[in-house]
This record gives sequence, C-alpha cells and structure tokens, in this order.
Amino acid sequence: MSKKKITMIIFISVLVIIALPFVLEIAIFRNDVYSVLSNGEWGGFLGSYIGGALGGVGTLLAVYITTKETRKIQQENSTQIKTEQERNEKKDRKQFADEIAKDIAKYIANISKYFYANRALERLDKDRDKLDKEFRSIQQDIQAQYNKQKDLNLEDDLDEYAKVDLEIDQLKQKKDGILIRLQNVEKDIERNREDRTIAIECYFLLKIKLRDIAEAKSILNQLELIHNNSANVEGTDFNFISVETDKLLNMTVRFTDRYVNQNLI
Repeated sequence: MSKKKITMIIFISVLVIIALPFVLEIAIFRNDVYSVLSNGEWGGFLGSYIGGALGGVGTLLAVYITTKETRKIQQENSTQIKTEQERNEKKDRKQFADEIAKDIAKYIANISKYFYANRALERLDKDRDKLDKEFRSIQQDIQAQYNKQKDLNLEDDLDEYAKVDLEIDQLKQKKDGILIRLQNVEKDIERNREDRTIAIECYFLLKIKLRDIAEAKSILNQLELIHNNSANVEGTDFNFISVETDKLLNMTVRFTDRYVNQNLI
C-alpha cells in the first residue's frame, strides 16, 4: 500500500471520529423510535462498540504497516546478501583468472627462452661440427707434411726440408686458432643450454586447473601445440614461438574477461 493510500485512510478515520458523535446524536438520541434501552445505555454500548471497531481497524492498519516494513527490510537484506554473494563470487573468479594469467605468463617466458636457446644451439652445433672437421683436416695435413719430411734427405734437400717445416708451423698455428674457436663455441653451447622445467610445471598446472572449464578448451589446445613443437627446431619456423604465444596471450585475455564477468559463451 502506498503512502498516499495510508494517509487517506488516516484522514478518513479522523474525520469519522470527529463526525461520529454528531451522527449518533441525530440518529440515535434524537429520534422517536421506542427502545427498551435508555439513551445512556445506548451511548455506552455504541461507544464501546465503535471504540473497539476503530481500535481494531487501527490495530490492523498498524500490523499491516509493520508487516509491510518488515517485508521491505527483508527484501533489502536479501538483495544486499545476494549482492554481497555475487561480489564475493566475482572476487573468487578474479583471483582464479589472475592465477591462470600468471601461469600463462610464466609458461610463455620459459618456453620462449627454451625455444630460442634451441635455435642458438642448432647454429652452434653446426659451427662446432664445421670447426671439428677443419681441425681434423689440418691434423691430417700436418701428419702428411711430417711424412713428407721423413722422405727428404736433410743434406741434399735442405731448402725443401725448411719449406716443409715452415708449412708445418703455419698449419700448427692454424690448428691452434681453430682449437681456440672450438673452445669458445663449447663455452657458448654450455651458456645457451636451457631446460623447460618451469614451462612443464605450468603446462600441467594449467591442464589441471582448466580441464573442467569447456570455454578454456582453446587455451589448452594452444598450449598443446606450443609445447609439442617447442623442441622441434627443424620443423618449425623461426617466428613460430612469437606468433603462437601471442595467440595464447589473446585467448587468455578474452577468457579471463569473460570468466570474471560470467559472459562465457
């Protein structure tokens, strides 16, 4: 019931209370109808009766107003509880989404480092193989020159002997240079060795956390693609990791936004 209606009821009640004595005076006490009751008795009866009736109406009105206000308070409390519950649920979803984003970021950082390290190792391995072949070839050349010296007569072929000896010295210097380059390559190989332990940990954590969320299937599929090809240096393009991890980032941003705001499709 609106405030306007309640005000109208109160106004009418006050009007009745004021007008009632005059109505009783005219209708009951100043008429010619015979009654076994005196005017005083009628007055007492009607006063009690009307007073009780008006009291009852007032009580019912008060109960109605109280009940309505109580119901209104309950509805407000219910709405407040529901709002608080939704706020807490959104907070929990936000916390979960933040954990997913953190795991994805850690995964991408580690798997990218691992991928590019493998690329560098591929180049260094080729450099090492090339230098190793050159080193063995020079060793063979040096041995061939030593064998040539053995066939020379030092007294009769002094100039040729000296020439071969000079060739051996030059080959040894070249061999020493290659050996130094080989040692440097070996050091670079050791410096560039990376593992994907952190990426593997994040990979399995994400699979556990997202496996029951249908909307996260695309993220898991992208993770699978990156993980299975991160060590496949020969079968992947150099830009593979940057392109595919960018896709994974965009998928994660869209998912977390929909998940937090419950706009999942």
